[in-house]
Amino acid sequence: MFLSELYKLRYILLLEFSLLFVFAIFKLVPLLVLISLILVIFLFFFIFKSPIIAVHILIFSILVDAIIPFEDSSKGATLLVEELLLLLFLTIFTIKFLLNINYKYKIPIIILIWLPFLVWSLPIGLIVALEKIRILVYWKNYFAGFFSLILVYYAVKNNVHLKSIIIGLIIWGLVLALIEFNILLKLGGFTSGIIGLYFRKNLLSITWGRSNYLSTFFVIIIPITFGYLFYIKSKKLKVFLSIALVIMSFATILTLSRGGILALIIALAILFFHTLKARTLIPFLSVLLLIIIVILLNPLTYVIAEGISNLETSHSVYSRINFYEDTWNAFLTHPFTGVGFGNLGYYATFILGKGGSASAHNIILGMLGETGLVGGVFFFSILVTVLVHMLKDFRSEKDESLKLLKWAFFSSVIGAYLHSLVEPNFEGLQFSIIFWTMVGTSFNLNLLKTGLDKNFNS
Repeated sequence: MFLSELYKLRYILLLEFSLLFVFAIFKLVPLLVLISLILVIFLFFFIFKSPIIAVHILIFSILVDAIIPFEDSSKGATLLVEELLLLLFLTIFTIKFLLNINYKYKIPIIILIWLPFLVWSLPIGLIVALEKIRILVYWKNYFAGFFSLILVYYAVKNNVHLKSIIIGLIIWGLVLALIEFNILLKLGGFTSGIIGLYFRKNLLSITWGRSNYLSTFFVIIIPITFGYLFYIKSKKLKVFLSIALVIMSFATILTLSRGGILALIIALAILFFHTLKARTLIPFLSVLLLIIIVILLNPLTYVIAEGISNLETSHSVYSRINFYEDTWNAFLTHPFTGVGFGNLGYYATFILGKGGSASAHNIILGMLGETGLVGGVFFFSILVTVLVHMLKDFRSEKDESLKLLKWAFFSSVIGAYLHSLVEPNFEGLQFSIIFWTMVGTSFNLNLLKTGLDKNFNS
C-alpha cells in the first residue's frame, strides 16, 4: 500500500528531490530565482487587470536604485530596476493590446507625433553615429518617456486613479528630498554635510544623478504640489502638502543648482500670477512666506546667490558655452541627420573636464546636433503640442479650483523646458519617466470632475 502511494507521487517526489539537490549545491540562488519568477507571474496577471498599479511601481522603482545601491554611488546606477520593469510592463501591455486589437482606441495627437521622432532617431542614429551603443542607450531613455506617457494616459480611467498618480508624484518628490537629507547625515551629520556641500556641491549624488539633475525633479513636482494644495479640500491633506512643500524646497536649495532654482522661481512666478485673481492668494502667500523663511535660514542660500552673481566667471558656464560652439559645428556638419544620441563628444574640440558630460546642456542645440533638423522638428513639435493642449484645456475650464490645478501643471512644464536650456534633463531615463508621467496625468485632469469616467472603446 505504502509503495503504491509513493509510486503515484513519483513525479512530485522527483521534483522535490531535484529542488533539494539544486538548493544544496547553489544555496540561495535558485530559491531567489524561483521567488522572483513567482512574483513576476503574479505581477503579470495583477497588472494585466489593473494597469494603474504599473504606473506607481514604475515611478517608485526609480527610487530603489537610489535607496539600495550595490556599489559606490559615484559609479552610476547598479540595480537598474526601472529598466527591468519597463521591459516587463512593455511585454504585458503589448500582449494586452494584441488581445484587444479589435478595440478602437482614441489616440491623442501627442502620441502620433512621438512615433516619427522615435522611428527617425534610432535607424538614422545607428547609421551616422561613431559610437552605436550610445545611440541605443539614449534612445531607450526617450522611448521610456514615450511609453510612460502611453501607460498613464490609458491606465488612468477615473478620478480615483488620477488622484493616486498626483499624490504619488508628490510623495515621490518628498522621498527624494528625504534621500538627500540621508546623504547629508552620511557625510558626517547635518551640519558637517552642509559644510561639505559648501565646498563641493556634487557630494550630493546618488546612483543615478548628481545635484543639478536632482533639482530638475523638484522643478516639476513643487508647482504641482502647490496646485493640488489649493485644489483639495481636506485639511489634513493640506497640512501634509504644506510640509512636503517646505521639505522639497529645502532639498532644492541643497542641490545648489542655479539653473534648477531659477527655473523653479520662474515656474512659481507664472503660477503666482494666476493666483492673484483667485481666492487662493492668501494661502499661496502664506506657504510661500514659510518657504522663503526656510530658504533664508539655509546657509547654502548664500552660496547660490554668490554663484548666480558670478556667472560670467563660472567654470561650468565657461565650459558649456564652449561646448555650445562645438555642438553647433557638429550640427552644421550633419544638418539633416545629426551625429546621433550621445555622440556630440566625438566632435568636440573643447576638452571637457574629468567626469564631464558630453552633452550640450541645452535641449535646442542638443537635439539639433544629435538628431538634425528632421529629428529636431519632430521633438520640438512634441514639446509645443504639450503646451498648446494645456493652454486650450486651461482656457476652456470653468471650475476655478480645477483651472488653477491645470495652470500648475502648465507652470511645471514651463519650468522643465526652461531648465532644459541649461541641463540635459530630457536625456535622463529617470526624468523622462517622471516628466512624461506628469504630462500624461495632465491630459486626464478632466476626470476630476464628479461622475466623469473614461472609456477608450468607441
